[in-house]
Amino acid sequence: MFINGSSAVAPNGNVTGTSVAFAGESAPAQMLHDALAPERINVAQLIIPRGIGGGEPDHEPDALAERIFSLHRDRGAFRSFVGDESV
Repeated sequence: MFINGSSAVAPNGNVTGTSVAFAGESAPAQMLHDALAPERINVAQLIIPRGIGGGEPDHEPDALAERIFSLHRDRGAFRSFVGDESV
């Protein structure tokens, strides 16, 4: 399970460090997802735009924990987003 901010899919000069790091994680994670899916090994990435908490119900720790568990339990696409998918 790879948990990243929106700079993983939309690099931003204001957060250069995470833009580079998250991009560096995303490519091999996607390749792992593709390579291991036939073995029923789940690799997923959850993008959390705007960070954790902040008053948005789906960004609160308990909601995120449930979302992460559901990605593990239900399996599906490699990348999913919390809240509004436009990053």
